[in-house]
Amino acid sequence: MGWALSSVEKPFVAQLQGLDWQHTEGSLDDPAITGRNSFSEVIQCAALAERLRAINLRDGQPWLDDQRIAEALAAITRLGAGKLMEANQTATELLLKGITVDGLPGWEGGRGQTLQYIDWDTPANNHFSVINQFRVDCPPGYNSGKKFIVPDLVLLVNGIPLVVVECKSPSIPEPLAEAVDQLRRYSNQRKAAFEVEENEGNESLFASVQLLIASSYDEARVGCIGAGFAHFSQWKTVVGPDGNGSEQAVAEQLGKTKLSEQERLVAGMLTPAHLLDLIRHFMLFMQVGGRTIKTVCRYQQYRAVNRTVTRMKHGQTRLEHGESDQRGGIVWHTQGSGKSLTMVFLVRKMRTDTQLRRFKIIVVTDRKDLQSQLAATATLSGELPEVASNIEGVKALARRQGPGLVFATIQKYRIPEQDEDAATPGSAQIAPPLKAAEKPALYQVSKPFEVLNHDESILVLIDEAHRTQAGDLQANLLAGLPNCVRIGFTGTPIIMGNKKRTHEIFGAFIDQYTIKEAEADGATVPVLYEGRTARGAVKDGANLDELFEDLFREHSQDELELIKKKYATKGHIFDAPALIADKARDILRHYVTNILPNGYKAQVVAYSRVAAIRYFHALQTARDELLAEADALPESDKDLDDEALCQRPPKLQARVQAWRYRDTLRGLEFAPIVSGTNNDPSEWKTWTDGNKHEQLIKRFKKPLNHEQPGKADPLAFLIVKSMLLTGFDAPIEGVMYLDRPIKEAELLQAIARVNRTGFGKRCGIVVDYYGVANHLREALAAYADEDIEGALSSIKDEVPVLRDRHLRVVDVLRRQGIESLEDIEACITALGSEKVRAEFAVKLKAFLDSLDTVLPRPEGLPFVKDAKRLAYIHARARGRYKDLPQLGKDVGAKVRKLIDDHVISLGIDPKIPPIQLTDADFEKQLSRSVNDRAKASEMEHAIRSHVRKHADEDPVLYRKLSERLNDLLKSMGEQWDQLVEQLQKLINELRSGQMSDDNSPLDLPEHYAPFLRTLLDVVATDANPQPAELLRLKDVTVELVDMLVDELQSHRDIWSPRKRAAQEELAGQLFDHLMRLRPPLVDTDTAGVLADRLRDQARASHERLMQL
Repeated sequence: MGWALSSVEKPFVAQLQGLDWQHTEGSLDDPAITGRNSFSEVIQCAALAERLRAINLRDGQPWLDDQRIAEALAAITRLGAGKLMEANQTATELLLKGITVDGLPGWEGGRGQTLQYIDWDTPANNHFSVINQFRVDCPPGYNSGKKFIVPDLVLLVNGIPLVVVECKSPSIPEPLAEAVDQLRRYSNQRKAAFEVEENEGNESLFASVQLLIASSYDEARVGCIGAGFAHFSQWKTVVGPDGNGSEQAVAEQLGKTKLSEQERLVAGMLTPAHLLDLIRHFMLFMQVGGRTIKTVCRYQQYRAVNRTVTRMKHGQTRLEHGESDQRGGIVWHTQGSGKSLTMVFLVRKMRTDTQLRRFKIIVVTDRKDLQSQLAATATLSGELPEVASNIEGVKALARRQGPGLVFATIQKYRIPEQDEDAATPGSAQIAPPLKAAEKPALYQVSKPFEVLNHDESILVLIDEAHRTQAGDLQANLLAGLPNCVRIGFTGTPIIMGNKKRTHEIFGAFIDQYTIKEAEADGATVPVLYEGRTARGAVKDGANLDELFEDLFREHSQDELELIKKKYATKGHIFDAPALIADKARDILRHYVTNILPNGYKAQVVAYSRVAAIRYFHALQTARDELLAEADALPESDKDLDDEALCQRPPKLQARVQAWRYRDTLRGLEFAPIVSGTNNDPSEWKTWTDGNKHEQLIKRFKKPLNHEQPGKADPLAFLIVKSMLLTGFDAPIEGVMYLDRPIKEAELLQAIARVNRTGFGKRCGIVVDYYGVANHLREALAAYADEDIEGALSSIKDEVPVLRDRHLRVVDVLRRQGIESLEDIEACITALGSEKVRAEFAVKLKAFLDSLDTVLPRPEGLPFVKDAKRLAYIHARARGRYKDLPQLGKDVGAKVRKLIDDHVISLGIDPKIPPIQLTDADFEKQLSRSVNDRAKASEMEHAIRSHVRKHADEDPVLYRKLSERLNDLLKSMGEQWDQLVEQLQKLINELRSGQMSDDNSPLDLPEHYAPFLRTLLDVVATDANPQPAELLRLKDVTVELVDMLVDELQSHRDIWSPRKRAAQEELAGQLFDHLMRLRPPLVDTDTAGVLADRLRDQARASHERLMQL
């Protein structure tokens, strides 16, 4: 803690003081020092009451009386919600909207007045304070472990906790992960996620908290309540809402040449005006997967919205400029980085700005699914959007004066025949796709719009501006609103040749967030590609001869000529059932070998609608064929271990994996999603029904596997031509199979379908059957190099990463003096330090993650042997030290099976918890120890694990046992044989329940003894009390324990979090009984301590007491 205090916490506080935060040194003994009456309170009521009077004025004068103040305090301190997220939502709404109290007679007709807890418009009117050592007691039912929590820093505004900071020393392994885990423990989120069994911490502290910060000085992350470590993110800007601030200026103020992540986060987020802006405009509660989550914006969203607001307020209007409106521009935020939420944050901020709150906002999208996504998030801004259902609706809503939020969905005005290729199964031929430059306008409006509205207070937001900028609707809308602000959002960079035209329509860039930045921030995962054509001749522009040579290279020249006559066009080739069947087999083999083991789903992009339907049938056939091949495997192949399997041909690998996953594979479902045209025969309605599409998409987004069957879905493949390549978010999608020419914006948007984070995904995979990836430079030639850096990397680029991670995990052991991984006992001993174990576990997981990406490709083979050894070392160390996590839970399935098979073959099942000393197999495990030192280590840690597990049931006995163990280890030194002998005696005593140094009487039934020991520990001043005193304590123990048994048996669910009142009442009964004893046994303070300890002991012994 000392290191963290001096190198992390103190600089944090000092920087806050420089930003006008008042610092208070907290106390673990006196709550008054931190402005509270008791440690169970979390809000500084006196400070808040003073600020309520000061910021809620009538004609510049305070007017609130004690009754109204009490009403406001009660609302924020007694939220009455059961779950923390609900309480936080209630508190946040109070902070943002205030509370209405009775007004005064004669003032606005006696109407109710809204009191604000925070002055949002004038930050200086608020009181900003930071407290370290902010002790908060854990309520009953939450204090079986720690009795109170002490967050490193709590930041309060007007006495209300808004930010909690946990600081960790940068010298420990994974300090940020540990800090986030601590924050989750404090807020009882580990229990909510079923990671621990007992309630812990104090949820009430976090009811009003808006931001959680984890810092180790060099690194810092920010998140919200309920977030796991993966959802804590960096903050990379110091610029505030007014556009002022620079890295250099902040560094100079701090006397630094360069800012640490902590210093950047403090300057960027915790400057008072910045913090209030963030809380007011950039935090949202959303429904995700049937539950409520809270999110804070990422730094690029904050930056883009504030830059947009600044430009709108200070740019010239068309009339001022003389030619065009200068208040708009382009926001390019790469796919998957939260573009739709950025629009929502913009609407929220505009609605609180005096200059912008009256704007009408018209959102133009060209995808129905994107509109519903935006509409759902837009309601979070408190504004219900109106949707224009046709051209006249757009015009009517645009003409209407005053503010509003309007959606105009361009797809509604599309010409169906041009929506996708209009070909049907009965078409005479399939036309090749138009190149980007040849595409006709997709939208048609019968005649140009007249001028609809001259108002300058209109904002037109164009989503995916790179695609819709040529559309008739948008062009007409802008012509019909000549004085509007125009802002284009795009998820892909602007083509170089179109930049000038785009800037003429919208204005210059407002903000850019590139592909490379998104990957570096963890907002998206990297996309890796692998080509599946022979020499990549299959590409846009390839002539037919090249095409045939590549696709039909196994045929003779005569056969080639016959094929050429049959398939006269490239379109016909790619729709050819035989070719699709071949590729479907290859797709399924690749999926089963590389993707299915980790539970991800797939998308196939076909050449045409015809090809998509043929793929649907071909994949089903390929699945059935593969299952038959798997079933026909000889037993020797079915039993191959993973290392041997990696050395076999790909087709055999696929069959073996199909055998392993045969039950999942048998139920796998496929679905084509294609749009319809006016010329479609009736049988096409099966494939083009929009309502069915929506249901299929919902199913596809569910995981393939889930502990609760109702939450899983076997629909694993969606097959499309053009649909779902944009505006479609499905984090479960791990691979895209490309089988058509695709370039520029469509290519970047398509591959972004697999870059979404979630489900433990490390990377997305694009498998290319058309040669796009092999000719990536051509496909993306229209873009500036810096705009597309990081868009696609070869899967081979993962090999150097794998090599580096292998060296790092081995180096953990080498630094402890280990020369060879084959000396297993030496390796386990080297992991004796908890710090070293933690570092080893983190680096081993990273190494295995990379190996899972590369396998079963041959490049991964050299690392397999060490992966097995390291996993075995981890399993053995977990068995001995009993505190390492199970490795398999968050490691990819391909590697998990490899290491599990190896470890199990050596006698350890990683899924079974470590053996405890009371288990029947403990002696058997002990006998495997290679020497007395190893045996002593096994015994020592088994005793410590037993003590940790049972300490709350009998605190006095196990405290003495722990002291005795430490004395034994200290006195014996390295006399391993004697130490083993003494430890065996200790274990025998533990098993028998009779400790040699336990002086408590044996003439009481067994279940009373732990409670008697507690009474003796608290009450008896002498270690050996007189017989009369001992007899009295026995009687009191029997009375108290009998009372506990009666209460527990009549209130079987008393330890439920909902029964806090009953738990308090139980402690009160114990206290009252102790105080009624005559002559008095203890004073009031001691009775309170003893009652709490006995109640906690009863909770830990619940099952035992219930059996009496």
